[in-house]
Amino acid sequence: MHAFEEFHGHDLVVSTEVLEKQVLYRLISGMHSSITTSIIQNYFNETSGEWGPNLPFFKARFVGEKARPFVENLYFTFLFLLRAVMKAGPTLQAFDYNTGYPADDALTKSLMTSLERNPALLASCGAPFDEGLLWQAREPAEREHLESQLQVAFHNITKLMDCVGCEKCKMWGKVQMLGIATSLKILFSSGGKDGGELQLHRNEVIALVNLLNKVTQQHKA
Repeated sequence: MHAFEEFHGHDLVVSTEVLEKQVLYRLISGMHSSITTSIIQNYFNETSGEWGPNLPFFKARFVGEKARPFVENLYFTFLFLLRAVMKAGPTLQAFDYNTGYPADDALTKSLMTSLERNPALLASCGAPFDEGLLWQAREPAEREHLESQLQVAFHNITKLMDCVGCEKCKMWGKVQMLGIATSLKILFSSGGKDGGELQLHRNEVIALVNLLNKVTQQHKA
């Protein structure tokens, strides 16, 4: 967790650390904080045998100056995901949500349109960083090398999740990592609202929306 603790505030700063890697570290830290908050909200008390919030755990993890990076990275991840959804709006609206259940499909499409066109989100979802400083500002060879490094990082994290004994935890962990990868794909691409056509697969859309839902729930907490 030491690498995550180096990043404070909502704005990325120029340092010896590659900016794209800073983004990845903060997103993973934010996801970690989201998972931790979920555990704290539904903690099993072995003494009483009941499920409920664990206030001492919450204070130890998220209260105080040392906890500031974890809270800020959770907020950063929340903003990052919202911006990804906003940018991918046209793609998400045109996406084929057909599952064979017309009523459910229509509701899904309506909800996605409402999310993308929400005036409050459009007005409040500011840029947590300057996307122009990333990917597009790099030479092709440098960009390809960095993409390869980040792909290896994602692969290694996903492989670590295979060691998790709980199958449900393993599944949700991989879904959330795919959600992060999808948000990076959207914001670091020239497609969507800022450029040409953006292509998303069904599993990417599912992972992105599920991760946004999870982080939103924990952000409210």
